[in-house]
Amino acid sequence: MFDKYQIPREKIRQLEVLLASQDIDGLLLVSREGGDPILPFLIGEDTVHLGAAFFMRDGHHIMIASQSDEKKFIPSGIFSQVLTYNKALEEVFVPVFDRLAPKKLAINVSETDIIADGLSYGLYLMLEKMLGRERLAAVEVSGEGLIRELCSVKSSTEIDYLRQSIQLTNDIYDEVFSKVRCGMTEREIGDLFVAGMKTRDVCNGLGKPYDYPIVCIVREGLAHRSPGDAKTRPGDILIMDFSVKYRGYISDIARTAYFLQPGESSPPAEVQHAFETARSAITAVIDFIGQGKLGWEVDAVGRKVVEDGGYPTVRHSVGHPIGRRCHDIGTALSPRRADNMASCGRPIECSEVYAIEPTVIQDGGLPCMLVEENVVIRPEGAEVLSRRQMELYLIGCTEE
Repeated sequence: MFDKYQIPREKIRQLEVLLASQDIDGLLLVSREGGDPILPFLIGEDTVHLGAAFFMRDGHHIMIASQSDEKKFIPSGIFSQVLTYNKALEEVFVPVFDRLAPKKLAINVSETDIIADGLSYGLYLMLEKMLGRERLAAVEVSGEGLIRELCSVKSSTEIDYLRQSIQLTNDIYDEVFSKVRCGMTEREIGDLFVAGMKTRDVCNGLGKPYDYPIVCIVREGLAHRSPGDAKTRPGDILIMDFSVKYRGYISDIARTAYFLQPGESSPPAEVQHAFETARSAITAVIDFIGQGKLGWEVDAVGRKVVEDGGYPTVRHSVGHPIGRRCHDIGTALSPRRADNMASCGRPIECSEVYAIEPTVIQDGGLPCMLVEENVVIRPEGAEVLSRRQMELYLIGCTEE
């Protein structure tokens, strides 16, 4: 039976360990009208009215809520106390703060990540008014590091949900490739993905529930765009990038196919070489990535394979974290630059999950390849969760 509070309970235990390791007394989240993106992740519920949650490293967690919100915060068992206010949050908040007497309290503010920046300026001013500017300034620290690790380092249940999401994505790809025929339009192929989602009662991990995935005939332009009415024809390279959301967790897998020309039983050498280069770059990244490696170091490994294959450098990052977002919080697998060391200069940690996608992209109608695999970081290295594409999908075209 599905337990909506399983992941929140796992995350709270993880948070308590993080607070202790960083010598922080607690994390304070203040939210109204669902304004803080991290609160429902931690407790499985959200506020309608103004509320405040104290998560303390000793396990004594307190929720202050409106009377109409109170009952939703009890069933999880996360909070030692759920307190209510009558007219103003301040009447309960200040006595609780006085009793807890934190010396170091993390709040949800960040200059670099929207998920770790859930405390609005107005609510921050409210905290200053309730506690006094000097008192708040004396104890506050950014919760960005805590929240980043809570989101990036997955619990066992989170990994299980991602595994399920990835398996569903694999299954839908198999079904799509069994039905793709030469002459179908990008949009018709997109319809196959939508049908696969509806049959399995899952939705797209990006955009609206049944939005099309990326389905691009390379000669029509490779971009993050909706599929159009261009028809596939012999000699085409078709790139698909597709995500599935399962219980809030999102896969990200890309596949490439080639439409055989009359008389061909295999792709031309230049097409095969482009595919083998992309595949080899993915293999190199999977073999290298692991606990303690820096994001830019991983990026450099995949990027070098593509460049050594005779292609332009990868135009985007070689990979990215996945989780509750298709591009989740975590270490960026991107090039080393002075302006992004906060994201790509972080060490990779166990139980983080990544999409690996060192692509071959060329202009002028030359072969392009996008293959994307999903991995979880284990103590011994990367475990591949997706079913790897080791050969180009070949689709026959009959002469009319």
